[in-house]
Amino acid sequence: AFTTGLLTDTLNALGDWVELRAIPYGNAQLNNSVIDCQHGEDECIGNKIMLCMMKRYGVGGDWQAWYPAFKCIEASDDSPENASKTCLPDSGMDKAAILECAKGSEGDLLHMAAAQMTIDLDPPHKWTPWLVMNGKPMEDKTEKILSEVCKKLPADALIGIPQCSPKYKAIKGASSLMSHPKIQKCYPTDPLSELVLGEH
Repeated sequence: AFTTGLLTDTLNALGDWVELRAIPYGNAQLNNSVIDCQHGEDECIGNKIMLCMMKRYGVGGDWQAWYPAFKCIEASDDSPENASKTCLPDSGMDKAAILECAKGSEGDLLHMAAAQMTIDLDPPHKWTPWLVMNGKPMEDKTEKILSEVCKKLPADALIGIPQCSPKYKAIKGASSLMSHPKIQKCYPTDPLSELVLGEH
């Protein structure tokens, strides 16, 4: 998965140079003030859990405070709610407060704000994961996130970041950064999602 693989590896290499903002909304649809998540209610509650932990622990844009729990939930094969029962406390977060937020009106309001942020993307997102760097969508450059971030860094910073060196991929055992499989895109009208969820 993108979050647990390429994004995490990139953040491990360049995290001090990155301001990360995630919008847990995906390909959900807003219909008459009701959010319909592409993969059902489990996805919606997962979005709300992530939004609540970001609000509570991401004060001042501190993505490093919420990212370990975010990655843990994304890595789990369990439902986001069940995964959060271990991921939140393991990441030093108040599980009860986050779940209370997610299941209450605050979670609904945060989810609606995420809907609005997603709707306001210009140009609109076409799939997930949809990355925007410095206000511009990366589109098919998502798989090259490391090199794209490296291009934005000042020359003097590059000296201390081996992952930004053109020779880096040639170093034996350098990193999994250079060997990630193609990122699987999830489209709003994914036929597999329609088959699994019975939507037409």
